[in-house]
Amino acid sequence: MASFSHFILFSAIFGCFLSRAKSLTCSSQSFSNRSFAHCDDLPHLDAFLHWTYDPKNSSLSLAFLASPPHSGGWVSWAVNPTSTGMAGAQAFVASVSGKAPSVRTFNISSYSSVLPSLKLSFLAWDLAAEYSNGWFTIFASVKVPPKAKSLNHVWQVGPEVDPDTGVPSVHEFKPANLNAKSVLVFDKKGGASPAPHALGGESPAPSPAVVGLNEAAASATAPSSDKSGVAGDRSRNFGLVAGWFVFVWGIINF
Repeated sequence: MASFSHFILFSAIFGCFLSRAKSLTCSSQSFSNRSFAHCDDLPHLDAFLHWTYDPKNSSLSLAFLASPPHSGGWVSWAVNPTSTGMAGAQAFVASVSGKAPSVRTFNISSYSSVLPSLKLSFLAWDLAAEYSNGWFTIFASVKVPPKAKSLNHVWQVGPEVDPDTGVPSVHEFKPANLNAKSVLVFDKKGGASPAPHALGGESPAPSPAVVGLNEAAASATAPSSDKSGVAGDRSRNFGLVAGWFVFVWGIINF
């Protein structure tokens, strides 16, 4: 009988595990007082991008989510105005500075030169960062060229940040790291994943004021992301069904 009780416990844990794994998609994530028109499950490093492109003022508002490989690590989302790789990219790097998360801007002129930069080659504003349950979220708005159809973007995660200079350490060179780049196409023609609605209201329109920030600490009122999300019900149902299937199979073979 004891072995049967153990099997029931295993079935429940297995179902919860499947539910948690299935819920990690951009459609299960939501933000307080912010909403985005699209969201993408990025193909590498278990990262996610929520975004809205406004052709009227040629701006892109975004939220980037990723988890560093270690608790003291960093995550980054970058725009490359001239190429598709990391070299030449203009990056937003989030890490924990002191006890608060912050986002800093970096100019990656080459793989051997990663320097903090007060100015980027494009305008950026509304920078903020938050850290919760091992996940960083970078919020930003960037100016893109008028009538642009797409944007080269790169993302990355790394193990640590130099405590003296604040410069991120070198990331791993695994295939997932080396392939963490893509082209963000603004006109999805219905092909993008629909983003969940904001909790508590719509996101304000991007401010035309430009802030060339080197560091923007997250404020006490920074929006929080819900990794389980309102849309996680379907994922939880999947886990329950899988758990029930294993349970019934166990009874039949008991």
